[in-house]
Amino acid sequence: MPSPYPTPQPEVTEPVIIMISRDQVEANDMASVTKPLRALLASREACWGYRGQVSLAVSGYEEDPRELVDIAALRSFLGDFTLQWPYWGFFFNQVDDSLILLGSCVCGKSYPGAGMVEMDIEKIKQFLLDGFDGMQELFSQHGFPEAELEAMSRGLIGVMEQAG
Repeated sequence: MPSPYPTPQPEVTEPVIIMISRDQVEANDMASVTKPLRALLASREACWGYRGQVSLAVSGYEEDPRELVDIAALRSFLGDFTLQWPYWGFFFNQVDDSLILLGSCVCGKSYPGAGMVEMDIEKIKQFLLDGFDGMQELFSQHGFPEAELEAMSRGLIGVMEQAG
């Protein structure tokens, strides 16, 4: 019986870092962020090889005294990102703070400052549902093993629970 897993991409040896610059945020230049991500969707093998390998980083705010979640333009940009590239739940790793930053920016009810976020339970539910939908789409499209979808879904929930 052939394996349900695609052959890994030999070139996938390092994590992929989505570097979002302050200039991209201020220009609302979503295309320059999402266009390169098409490579992750190029084939069944690429898709599988890059699952859980993507990290999110933001540059250009190093001199800004605010925490990243306190920057309204960044929150708006990341909210749009989740809509423009719905596969973040499949590709983002569940180890670093990428999902926590994304979730904090997208799911906040209020941002009182100093990096504090009052989370909105309804927004969290929608965030998780959107993440699951993106995962499900790729699993259905490529026939990836159902057990892996369940594991990734539990991992996404776990990350959000850890974030508090």
